[in-house]
Amino acid sequence: MVPLHPLHPGVALLRALASTGSSNLLPVAIGALALLVGLAFLAYGAKGSLDAFRVARATATDPTGLIDDDRRVRVAGRAEAVDGETLSAPFAGDPCLCCVYDISEYRSQGKGRSWVTIDSGEAGVPFRIVDGGTGVRVDPAAATFVFGVDAELTVDADEPPPERVRRFVDAVDDVDEAEAGRAIGPITVGADPERRYRQRVLRPGDPVTVVGDAAAFPDAPAGEVKVRLDGGSPFVVADADARRTALRLVGRSAVPLVMGAVALAVGLLGLSPLLGGGVW
Repeated sequence: MVPLHPLHPGVALLRALASTGSSNLLPVAIGALALLVGLAFLAYGAKGSLDAFRVARATATDPTGLIDDDRRVRVAGRAEAVDGETLSAPFAGDPCLCCVYDISEYRSQGKGRSWVTIDSGEAGVPFRIVDGGTGVRVDPAAATFVFGVDAELTVDADEPPPERVRRFVDAVDDVDEAEAGRAIGPITVGADPERRYRQRVLRPGDPVTVVGDAAAFPDAPAGEVKVRLDGGSPFVVADADARRTALRLVGRSAVPLVMGAVALAVGLLGLSPLLGGGVW
């Protein structure tokens, strides 16, 4: 085994740990964990903000101007189904091309109550963007969907949900039937009384903006260019223009950034015994 040099950073860390009393080890461990969690949240939030910047700066291109090595292009137009292939919107049942859903319960959280997501999911089928009579194929399997809320339904536990919602819930193993309870002020007696069903969808005929990389698509049918959009960094499918899409992405990144900053502060506080007894 090669001995560490006295000035090696690892030696300094070992000495700091040795000088830390056993009563301080738990705060140090919690601080280290909080630091890692904080850095992870900050990285996730920073990626969302970076994606927003890239969406706003992506090169606007119409389908006829695409070539198979274009990177980070933005194509806008009207969404159309390919060969009639569509999905059923989760809670409305009408045809759609891409969808996102979430199911939440209004639960007691300490002294208050808040919505807690109990299940969520997303799906999409290949579609085309048509602009000026020419289309470009989009495969959204790896895309980030940025859609506005299309439908939202809140149901008390003692009320039956609409038939379409009930069938969807029955088909999802992770979601049980809500049990009736009573809300007395901020306190729930029994099970949580409310459940919220929310969906975001892209339908045929909707305006759509896609930001991503172009790849060769030699089998494109008549009316489509010989490239498609199926990936990129970022790869975004949205139902709004670039500016509004970027703002939505920034909004999504705000929560993880705040949580990351709080966790980072807790981590530094817990590690203060290793940082000379204080961090401020």
